[in-house]
Amino acid sequence: MPNVTPHITAAELRILKVLWRNGPQTVRQVKDALAAQSGEEPAYTTVMTMMKQLGDKHALHVDNARQPFVYTHAVRRDQVLGHRVSQFLQNVFDGRAEDLMLQLAREADFSAGDLRRIEQKIAERERKDRNPNQSTEGTEGGER
Repeated sequence: MPNVTPHITAAELRILKVLWRNGPQTVRQVKDALAAQSGEEPAYTTVMTMMKQLGDKHALHVDNARQPFVYTHAVRRDQVLGHRVSQFLQNVFDGRAEDLMLQLAREADFSAGDLRRIEQKIAERERKDRNPNQSTEGTEGGER
């Protein structure tokens, strides 16, 4: 998997989400999944072109030994989403994470469970900041 996260457009992200959720897929399977999600039928050639672009960006692996070709994600969900959040934070909030968090606290509909998980992450971060040598490995969420 690449060390540098490529720029992923919103349309490409929808394709990656299908592959993260469903595993290896053909262009037709991805197209059908996108249609089921949105209720709109994307053109096969459009999906194929975007998947080729994702391959060119090293965001997808393609098994072209099979017919039809089968595509697998080559970037992790947390890697791409982290990159997108960082871009959003920089572009919208001038890199001020606290402004983003305050906006979310005002606008988002958090459940009690969500708030407990957020509080846990804050406590973990505070412990890590107090003791930088302590590992918090295994506490981060995986690929959903």
